[in-house]
Amino acid sequence: MGPETVDWGYAMSTLLIRFFGIFIVLGILQIVMQIIGRIFTHLDARQKEESSKPSAVASEGLTEEEAAAVSMALYLYDKDA
Repeated sequence: MGPETVDWGYAMSTLLIRFFGIFIVLGILQIVMQIIGRIFTHLDARQKEESSKPSAVASEGLTEEEAAAVSMALYLYDKDA
C-alpha cells in the first residue's frame, strides 16, 4: 500500500462551488425579497387609496353645524346648572 493521493483539483473545485454558491443563493433571495416588498408596497398603496375615497353612502351622523350647535347647547346647559 502506498501513500494516498489527494485529488486537489476536486477539493478546490468543490470549495469554489460552495463559496460562490452561497453568494448566488443570497443574491437570488435578495432579488425575491425586493420583488415581494414592491408587491406589498403596491398593495398597501392601493388599500390606502381605496380607504381614502369618500363613500357613496351619505353619513347618517350630524353635520358640522349641527354638532357645533349641540355642543354649544350642552355647554350652556351645563354652565347654568
